[in-house]
Amino acid sequence: MKKTTKIAIGVLIGIGVLAIALIIVNNLLEKKLRTGIEDNLKKAHITFDKVDVKLLDRTAEVINPFAKISGKTLRVDTIQLNDIQIWDYLLDKDIIVGELEISGPEVNFYNFKDKAKDTSSVDKKKKQAKFKNKVLVKKVNVHNGSFKIFEKDSSAHRLFAKVRAIKMEQVRINEKTLKETIPFNYELILLNADSLFYNLNEQQELSLGEFEIDNHKVTISNFRIIPKYSKSEHQKTISVEKDRYDLTIDSIFMQNLNWSVQEDSLKIENPLTRIVNADFRIYRDKYPPDDTSIKPMYSEMIRKIPFLINFDSISISNSYLKYEERVNVDREPGVVEFSNLNMQIKDFTNVGLDRKDFPKTKVISNSSFMNGAPLHVDWEFDVSDRADQFQISGDMGRLAAEQMNKFMKAGLNIEASGEILSMYFNFYGNKNKAQGEMRLEYKDFKVEVLRKDGNKKNKVISALANLIVRNKAQNNKAHYKNINFTRVKTKSFWNYVWNLLKNGALKSFL
Repeated sequence: MKKTTKIAIGVLIGIGVLAIALIIVNNLLEKKLRTGIEDNLKKAHITFDKVDVKLLDRTAEVINPFAKISGKTLRVDTIQLNDIQIWDYLLDKDIIVGELEISGPEVNFYNFKDKAKDTSSVDKKKKQAKFKNKVLVKKVNVHNGSFKIFEKDSSAHRLFAKVRAIKMEQVRINEKTLKETIPFNYELILLNADSLFYNLNEQQELSLGEFEIDNHKVTISNFRIIPKYSKSEHQKTISVEKDRYDLTIDSIFMQNLNWSVQEDSLKIENPLTRIVNADFRIYRDKYPPDDTSIKPMYSEMIRKIPFLINFDSISISNSYLKYEERVNVDREPGVVEFSNLNMQIKDFTNVGLDRKDFPKTKVISNSSFMNGAPLHVDWEFDVSDRADQFQISGDMGRLAAEQMNKFMKAGLNIEASGEILSMYFNFYGNKNKAQGEMRLEYKDFKVEVLRKDGNKKNKVISALANLIVRNKAQNNKAHYKNINFTRVKTKSFWNYVWNLLKNGALKSFL
């Protein structure tokens, strides 16, 4: 045999031995890596159908993983790990992954006791075992997932969100992060949900058309609070007076939303929030018994929000507010409307209530009242003040009596004629009492008291009423400074303001 032939044969044999060795080493390493992934999944109490590892491609795939921990379940079609740093795991047991792909995750929360076996039930020693590994995932991509919350042992969910995509970068897990409320650090790049539903209560539900977070910028479209029942059916679901809400908001924008955990409390912060094209309709039927519970002032409500909130500025533009109140079942409800509503809210916060420089919450509002009179309102209060002191002032332009009759005829059984030329008010007080001043200018103001049917005029009582109304002058001006009212604490803040305005009007007209 020639020497060259022997060399060739030797080389082929060497290559063959090396190939076999590589295959054996590859299989051993794949088995070791697969076993390591399987062991970590089992330690996390995650079941699965299969773990597939391809060492040469540096990839791993987990088929149908499932976890159940304290009333929460997670089911995923596949988890794909790409660009696995093999040697970091083999040498230090650290898990470093270039990319993590999660397809079709379903996250379910059950807010009731589940009799089924919980796969997280382990003894205390295992729960307290230290997590020695370090996990770094450079990119995370989640596709086509869903999130649901179930309550009261029912198949009906209280919350449902359909998640189109989630993208995160630099996701880290270690012994320190596992002690935090959120057991990992991350940089959130994008979250996109194309629908969200939340069951608020027996009468209302909430829905979003689209929800997106892109580098802390939040966009929400087609936000809705939807009544479940018609106005008449709504009354059958309540035992005391309760408003029926119907709210639609075209768009909500948050400039730089941040959230964190501060002393076991969730903290949400945002410098600028814009609400565009809100349409809010409130309906109340006075037939059910009064709700005699104590109604807190707005400052108290913000102070007692069960999480920390710090919104520097909230802008509401091009919006509409309508309040309807039915006093008599045989008549149309009285109506109060605010159109072309634009509002600025500053320092909406309950963070640092004990600091000396705690800011006052300020509200500036401009609108068209009853589709006719320009109305400007300034309102401020101190959330940190337990006495709930406030000041509210405003001025209104020309308003015809016909526009006021939309509410007065149905709610007060009075029909007026003439017009209010201007009005100014300034009230200040606390949760118990308020006082202030009011200026009113009106022209040819007359009232007609209606009969019970709401149509025919009661001529005798109307004549007596107009004898009392100050209408001798064509143009009457009145300015009263000693207007006061003791708050009925079972009524809302706006009932408080209404009674102050009513007392001022009565002093002007009578």
